[in-house]
Amino acid sequence: MTTVICLHAAVAQKSYGSEKRFLCPPPVVHIEGPVWHMRSQQLAMSVVSENGERSFEQKAPLDNTMTASFKFLHVTGTAKAKSFQLSLDIVEPPPAHPTAEGGDPPGGRVWAAFDSAPVTIISKPSKKTAKTRNISSCILAGGPVSLFNRINSQTVRTKYMTIDHAQLCASNVAWSAFNVNVVQRPNDAPPMGGPQPVTYGCEIILSDVQSGISTSPLVIRKVDKGRVSAEDGGPVSQMQKIALQRVNPDGSRHYLSAAGPIPGTPGVVAPPAPGMSSQAGTHPLIFQSPRVRDETKDGVRTITDEVDDYLCWTIVGISKFQYTFFDAFGQNNSIPEVPITPFPTLFTSPVYRPANNTVEMTVSNFFYDDPKSGTQTPLAVYLGNIGPLRQRVYQATPPGPLTSISPFIPNPTPIDTGSHENASIGATSVSSVLASPRYVQSAPLHTIVIVEMPSLMDVIKALEEDAIPPNGNILGQTSSSENEASTSGPHLDGNPPLPPPPSITGRSLPLLFIRASDGVGYHSGRTIACENVFQTMDLGTMAAASASSPSGTSIDTSWLAAAQAAAAVDGGLHGWTLRVI
Repeated sequence: MTTVICLHAAVAQKSYGSEKRFLCPPPVVHIEGPVWHMRSQQLAMSVVSENGERSFEQKAPLDNTMTASFKFLHVTGTAKAKSFQLSLDIVEPPPAHPTAEGGDPPGGRVWAAFDSAPVTIISKPSKKTAKTRNISSCILAGGPVSLFNRINSQTVRTKYMTIDHAQLCASNVAWSAFNVNVVQRPNDAPPMGGPQPVTYGCEIILSDVQSGISTSPLVIRKVDKGRVSAEDGGPVSQMQKIALQRVNPDGSRHYLSAAGPIPGTPGVVAPPAPGMSSQAGTHPLIFQSPRVRDETKDGVRTITDEVDDYLCWTIVGISKFQYTFFDAFGQNNSIPEVPITPFPTLFTSPVYRPANNTVEMTVSNFFYDDPKSGTQTPLAVYLGNIGPLRQRVYQATPPGPLTSISPFIPNPTPIDTGSHENASIGATSVSSVLASPRYVQSAPLHTIVIVEMPSLMDVIKALEEDAIPPNGNILGQTSSSENEASTSGPHLDGNPPLPPPPSITGRSLPLLFIRASDGVGYHSGRTIACENVFQTMDLGTMAAASASSPSGTSIDTSWLAAAQAAAAVDGGLHGWTLRVI
């Protein structure tokens, strides 16, 4: 499978007039998985305003690690704009042919376009402590952040915190996302319900999202006008300047510094990290002492740490969008003729109906343009390597006071020839609409899909085979003889099938959407597991709990023992069911 991952800041500052406040940290795209010669593809990213206008498109090549960075994107617009989106295009290189002198070369074909969630626009970082109730402007505990250092507010003198050669470094070419893990809160404040904001004075550990490498415990402090505020205990806001403090056993304080290591400088403790940096402009981080100001005012003595710019870090939350697709036919030799986007997306979690062994789900973009027939065609549904599964497709009725007519969806062959009694209320059967050229073709915004699941023995067999055939092909159909042998009834020789082995515990099969015309596949983000509701119950524990109950009431476990015994006799399928994960 191929996965496109983009990490970007959760907020961004607006540019005014002719200034350009580049997105910081710059959005980074990483592609995993070899499909369709991805290294030769061109990547372009644009800023999309709230009214859909695209601006400031930037192109970036993929490096040897299949990573691209977009360093020159910025946001402009009206003062009323509250957010924007990032749009990533993957473009097939245009064919090489001569162009007229002075003319622009032809653009390539866009075969994938991915959009981010809305990114909040701020005018400037708040100097006041954030309100806990405004959770969207706070840095959340456990969430990913980026930290960067900037001298004299100059963009060209920006260094990002990153991991290089398994050590914490400052770099002007790369950045890493770190999870903020709160170790201890000031005054042992009890945690509140819901998302927890990081507050000043917390002892935190920064853990690299990709490698898991962590820092030693550090205290997060607020910086105001070059001074560390030790008394502020409010939530940390987006884009605020902070200092990361280490308190030594003797009570002295050092701060994490983005300055280059200077051997022999008093108070400098360089981390023991052998090896050279693999990136230009990258060096290990060090700890340095602040300037300590000891003042007495009105008989009150105060000790304040003064810090220079290289001891200050700007902190910002990180957001991510991620899309996974694959070539179901295993060819990986050509770019699809039809764009692979928009992706089919689940509106809600699929629901398993054990009474009729079906899964019901609501999906957007479930239809695509078939280049051969020129019609809107539904995607095929697979469970791991089992499929295509039988499905019934319904379109949700659009809201209207006097009509229940659904838009026409051309379908030359019925999707399902069976009964439609299981259709949801307020839904219209798509397969009951006949194709006719006089209607305007339009795909439904979202579709209700009812998928008939394979038998339990087929699912168990696929789990045993690890859902991937030896030839590496994602898809494969079970032969008719295998279907006959995998039914839940007794075998032809009169012996019952073997009970499901415990090896399938904790394993699941992915729920996949496949374009039958060219084999483009999508991971739904959900999987199906097989579990036994009786075997997970411990009779001994239940009996012991019943005996020690203070009320003196006892639990009759004989029915459960009988059910577990039946599970061992009845082919091992008694009590087994499917579960959506």
